[in-house]
Amino acid sequence: MDDALEKVELPKSRDAKAIKLSKRAVISAIVVVLILVIASYVLTFILPRGEYQRDSEGSLIDGTYQENPELDGITWWQFLLAPVMILSPLEDGALMIYVIIVLMLVIGAIFTVLDESKILIYLIESMTAKYKHRKYILIFVISFTFMFLGSAVGMFEELIALVPVIVMLCYAMGWDALVGLGISILSASCGFAAGVVNPFSVGVAQTLGGIPLFSGIGPRILTFVLAYVIVTGFTYIYAKRIDKCPSLSSVYELDLVRKKEFAFNIDRFVHDKKKDIAIRWFAWWMIFVVVCSIVSIFYRPLADAVMYITVAVYIIGGIGAAILCGIRGKRLFKLLGKGSLALVPAVLMILVAGGVRYIVTEGDIMDSILHLIIESIRSQNPNTALLLIYAVVFVFEIFVPSGSAKALLIMPIIFDICGVVGVHPQVAVLAFTFADGFSNMFLPTNAGLLLILGLTTVDYPKWIKWSVLILIALLAMTVGVLMLAQNVIYA
Repeated sequence: MDDALEKVELPKSRDAKAIKLSKRAVISAIVVVLILVIASYVLTFILPRGEYQRDSEGSLIDGTYQENPELDGITWWQFLLAPVMILSPLEDGALMIYVIIVLMLVIGAIFTVLDESKILIYLIESMTAKYKHRKYILIFVISFTFMFLGSAVGMFEELIALVPVIVMLCYAMGWDALVGLGISILSASCGFAAGVVNPFSVGVAQTLGGIPLFSGIGPRILTFVLAYVIVTGFTYIYAKRIDKCPSLSSVYELDLVRKKEFAFNIDRFVHDKKKDIAIRWFAWWMIFVVVCSIVSIFYRPLADAVMYITVAVYIIGGIGAAILCGIRGKRLFKLLGKGSLALVPAVLMILVAGGVRYIVTEGDIMDSILHLIIESIRSQNPNTALLLIYAVVFVFEIFVPSGSAKALLIMPIIFDICGVVGVHPQVAVLAFTFADGFSNMFLPTNAGLLLILGLTTVDYPKWIKWSVLILIALLAMTVGVLMLAQNVIYA
């Protein structure tokens, strides 16, 4: 066994928890988001109030913007209560926030039970024993799997529960939590952004533009390949460095504390038939979610139900696996309750992040922000206009995290602008997809990202510092693809 794997032979602890919120990560995320909340409130005093007319589907109608000082705006008490006000059934997106919160509590409950049943440790030990002499293969295989799920079926929030497992696997391999985030959620975001057949970004945007569904796939496949090379290349080089000198990791000391909660008996691993059956049970239910996501590409009504299905699958799969391992009755319910309570602090984090959108919407400046940017695009050449479209979508990701909701809101008006400035509609869809997907990696208003970081030892500043080079490389690559598509492919 190599040195890196020997380092994970740690003292056993009965307090091991795969799902455990990092107070440092949660606090840093809340601080960053609070700054955005305050900045949003300040903007309501600087920008004029105004609004576009909307069609029956809620899309903005180009050329209908009007300033209206008589709009109510947002009061001081609405600003203070913004994290609570977003839960009103009358607010757009409130249902998705409820679903994410429920998913988060379910993840805490189910993985606490799986921890107690020792299934997770057993799974990590079996994978480590199998790949201990060729562990770098995992970087390429796991990254491709997460990228594929993001690109083919638009999965992101549904994968959150798997991130702590991947981080545990990286611990067992001698790496750190950053490698785990790189090969899991960073890869999923890249796949989502490439959007080869992503129904939530490409599918909705092309439908709104009257473009044949999933046509123009060439540039998206090229983006997938290039993003895969960038992410795996960066992560592989970093993992090699950590193998040689673990203290180079920015989360080295925090990871040392975290690793002491686990004991990986790699050399003495023995198969357990009961746990093998439990793992297969849980795996088949996860495959069911993937199948539902694939079917939703062709049957749109199912797309809206995938998140609900995911919640149900985690409950059925997780509880079933625990029962197969002998955890039943009062003990089972006690562990479920304990696990849910462990993630309650993350609810505050998600609600505060959602407050940004509420303030901008209730302050009647969201349309004003879009109007200012759209008007600046009209007089630009196609290449500059294309980059500004990229920026528009990116900015609106702060206020409207949902890809499909954002497409319904702003893509019709962007398609109108494309006809004026000479940007091909297919390239506009590319710009929308890139901005919508890559922003998932580092915008602090993304509830999924906040939760993921809270489940690891990586706080928001450390995540940005670690990923900044790869984000720059991805930005440069996507701009290159956009220019290639606009000036060569669709010229």
